[in-house]
Amino acid sequence: MQKSHGVKQYVMIALSMIVVGMLGWFVVSYNALVAKEEQVKTAWSQVESNLQRKVDLLPDLVKVVKRYAAHEKEVFENIAALRSDALKVIQESQGSVDAKQIKALEQVKRKLNGSVLRLFAVAENYPQLQASEQFMQLQSQIEGAENRINITRMQFNDSVGEFNRYMRTIPANIVASIAGFHRKAYFRAEQEAHQNLKLEI
Repeated sequence: MQKSHGVKQYVMIALSMIVVGMLGWFVVSYNALVAKEEQVKTAWSQVESNLQRKVDLLPDLVKVVKRYAAHEKEVFENIAALRSDALKVIQESQGSVDAKQIKALEQVKRKLNGSVLRLFAVAENYPQLQASEQFMQLQSQIEGAENRINITRMQFNDSVGEFNRYMRTIPANIVASIAGFHRKAYFRAEQEAHQNLKLEI
């Protein structure tokens, strides 16, 4: 009888250790998923922040160009409309990193790049405008903002890759399934958007 009682104790201890061990790896995996998801969100906020910076520079750029080319109304109106679209997408995507928001942001960014390039093409016809110190500063700042967008986009994709890879490992994939974590979408530029914004005029 004593022997039977001793075996039961060992079985209970073994089962307790298994349960504690399972809880332990669940907690560790869950915390790692949360940390990696936060890294993705932080990286995404950097993309948004740099796009916001670029968008905020556009009214000043339009103002400077208008002094020399006031008749280019269509270009100015197009930039104003796209700037409004960009601000709306940025506002809607804050805190959200789903594929739909990423695609919307990439599309509006591509259209904005096209409009800025058209604006700089207009500037080619006005040597005095190109020589203006304010114009040159804005050109440099917009180019810098675009470079930072590309860098932060790569950092975002790195964070997404790390999260997605970790989600496929055991036991993280089990924990992710139970806790409702999902794979993250990459920020993929559309084919015509692969070239950097060139502001050499």
